[in-house]
Amino acid sequence: MAKKRTKRKRKVSAKTGQVKKRWTKEQIAVLKRLYKTHSNADVAKAVGRKAASVAYMAHRLGLYKSVRQRRETGRQNIRHRWGE
Repeated sequence: MAKKRTKRKRKVSAKTGQVKKRWTKEQIAVLKRLYKTHSNADVAKAVGRKAASVAYMAHRLGLYKSVRQRRETGRQNIRHRWGE
């Protein structure tokens, strides 16, 4: 007897009640390619997601920023906060 296919339940945000979009294979491929050398904001624009979503998915995939990118991000944060 053939197995009955069931629909996957859509994840719903507890805070807003909105349906969460699933990551496509193409978005994950772009994330893997760009994450190490680009800011989360730049990657987010490329995949059509929020920066927090990019950071979370990168963490789940075990991706890390390069040392150079982390330094540059730190410098940008200092300039942004202190106006240098």
